[in-house]
Parts: sequence; C-alpha cells; structure tokens
Amino acid sequence: MCLTTETHPIRNPIRNPIRNRIPLIAGLLVVAAATQVIACSIPVFRYALENWRPDQYVAYVLHRDSLTDEQKTMVESLQAQNAGGASTANLVVRTIDIAVESKELVRELQDEMTADVWPWLVVQAPMKHGRADTVLSTELAAGTIAGLIDSPARSEIEARLLKGDSVVWVYLESGRQEEDDAAFEQLEQQLAQLETELELPEIEEEDLKDLATTPESLKIQFSALRLSRGNEQESALCDMLLHVEPDLLDPQYADQAMAFPIFGRGRALYALVGDGLAPDLIQEACEFLTGACQCTVKAENPGVDLLMQVEWDRFIQPTEAVDASLPPLAGFSGFGEATDSGSKELLASVTTESQDSSDSSETESDAEPTSADSGQEPVAVSVDDSEHAAEQPTAQVLANSIYAVMLAGFAVVIATLFVMRRTGS
Repeated sequence: MCLTTETHPIRNPIRNPIRNRIPLIAGLLVVAAATQVIACSIPVFRYALENWRPDQYVAYVLHRDSLTDEQKTMVESLQAQNAGGASTANLVVRTIDIAVESKELVRELQDEMTADVWPWLVVQAPMKHGRADTVLSTELAAGTIAGLIDSPARSEIEARLLKGDSVVWVYLESGRQEEDDAAFEQLEQQLAQLETELELPEIEEEDLKDLATTPESLKIQFSALRLSRGNEQESALCDMLLHVEPDLLDPQYADQAMAFPIFGRGRALYALVGDGLAPDLIQEACEFLTGACQCTVKAENPGVDLLMQVEWDRFIQPTEAVDASLPPLAGFSGFGEATDSGSKELLASVTTESQDSSDSSETESDAEPTSADSGQEPVAVSVDDSEHAAEQPTAQVLANSIYAVMLAGFAVVIATLFVMRRTGS
C-alpha cells in the first residue's frame, strides 16, 4: 500500500440509513470494547521493544545431492548461535532434499527458482496475510548470503533502538542525488521539530507493572538513516523493506524515494513513497508510534519485522507474555524438522498461534549483559520472575474472555441483520 491522496465518487447511496447503519454501529461497538480491554497507556514504541519478539523468516536450502563440506559451512553461517546454542537471528533454516521431500513442498519452492542451479536458497518473510512473500531467491553461494542476516545499516538500527531512539527512519534513496539530498534534509528537520512538539501519553498506574523502566526515563527521540538501493552490502535489507507492502516492487515505484519508520525490535511500520513522504504523513506515523498502545496484540498492529542478528532478550526482558504471534508462516505443508536445536525452538514459535514467553526464547538470566556486547548501554529492566509466572494464566484467561466477547458480539450483529432483512421484506 502506497500512501496517495485520491478522490472516489460515492456509489450505492443508502436508501434506509438508520436500518443499514445499526449492524455497522453494533459491530464497531463490539470491536471498540474489545480493543479498550487490551489497550494500555504505554507508548507503542516502548511496548513493542519490551514485548514483541520478532517474527521468524524461513530460509530453505534446496539440493539434489548431498551438500559438500563448504556448502554445509555456508548453511551453518545462516544459523548463527550464541554460546548457549540459541539462535541469534530471527531466522529458521531448513535444508530440502528434493528427492525425498514432499512433492507439494518441493513444487512450491521450485516455483521460486529462476535458474536450474543447485543448491538453491529461498528466503521467505513472516506471513502477514495469506502466503509468505519470498524476499530472496538465489544460488547458495558465499557472496549471496554474506549480508542476509546482518549488515552495517541493521547494526546501526539496532544500536540506535537499544540506545533509546523511539523510531529510526530509514530513507531509501530514489537515485537522484539532488532530490534525495533535499528530501532527506527535510525529513531530518521535521523529525527534530516533532521531537519538541509531540508529548508522550501519561502512563496509567495500572500499566506501570508492564513497564520495565520509570515513565520519567522515557523520551521521544527520532533519527534518520540514509540507504542507497545500489549498496551491495545492504541488498538483503533493501529486499526486505520492499516487501513490507505488496506493491512496492511495482515498476512505477522503482525510482521513487521511500521512508520506513523502524521501531521496537526492528519492525517496519509501513512505507511512505514519493509524494507520500509528506510532513503530515510523517507526523501521523510519529504520533502513532509515540502514542498510547491501542492494542497490545502484535498481530493486530501494522508492520513487518526485519531479519536481524540481535539477541534482544539479553538487553530487554519482556514484562509480560502478551506477544500474540502471527498465523503460521510459509503456507507449506510438511514443514518438518529444523536442522538444529535452536532452529527447532524457533520453528515451534512460528507454527503456533501464540506462545508463552518463557518457552519462545531462552534467556540467560545469570549473565549480566554489558555495553561491550552491542556498543551501547543496555536498556535497564527489572522483572520479578515469580510474579511474572503467576500473571501468565490470568493474561490467558483475559485474552480468551476478549475473544469470547467479540464472537458473541458478532453473532448478535449477524442475528440483528437477519431479523431486519426479514422484517424489511
């Protein structure tokens, strides 16, 4: 979706406004009531940083014959692990022997191949709606995977977010230097102005338990990062950004500047493109991200996570288990087993509707992270594990209650609409 301003004619005028609006109003009331229950006064950027773990990308390595030692080393390089054996990137890696794997899975993956070369690498983004997008399809080679899970720009984004930036705006150049210089300068100037104009919401007392720092320590801080489409080190990042929305790869946007607000743990909100990179739309995005979190369920919020090699939980411990996962990734049947223990844990997390935070990631509670680990001061967090564990069943019951209320409300709406149609006929 590219943000443009259009005027559409009004079609199908409503003959009976009151009769037709009752179901709509009832539905909106149900949704609004449910949203208020799961809303909180913590700013979106901070709530996302503490609670929303990045969704997993999936890398498939297709091969006909056994992988050579060199090729195995390349696959292992995609499965970066810490000393405890846990993955340090939000990536699940799976090798696919096309001779023994299910035909349906192989057929769907081979449809993504652009050459008859083996082994072949297919990387898919987390599924938002429907089938997951393929962000990379190429021969498995050292040069093509070097910047897949990490790059200088992503390291800089990580450092800024951990340092305390509310939002890091990534400006993807159009390739016309004079226009890019002017647009980037305007973006920086407006962000500096918005820092002084916007105000954080007043955090309500009942939400303090969900905030791992004091409200006084929170601040609004924006920054911008410039990215060239021709930068080979950042080609994977560019591909990921261009898959944040379904039409960004359309020919009419190939030479258009784009800006992506990045927040939380590397989540891109959406893209502002060309003329859509306007002051009012920049302000709208900043207001949303610094405003109160209207829905704590991650899947109900806009945005797509970037693939990054960051051990977020070493610096930021979630304050509660509200991170509702997206639907299962990849749309492929027979997902199978991951190739190592770390990948198995990640694979389990992407194929469930939601997961308790204590199971979805293993944290090193005895190891105190230092600023040398990332070059930045870690975000201070204080959590009582026993209290956190006791709150989890309550959170689950509350979530189930919300869904039950919503379903009941929609049932009432449908019944009302049915009765009105019968009486109107």
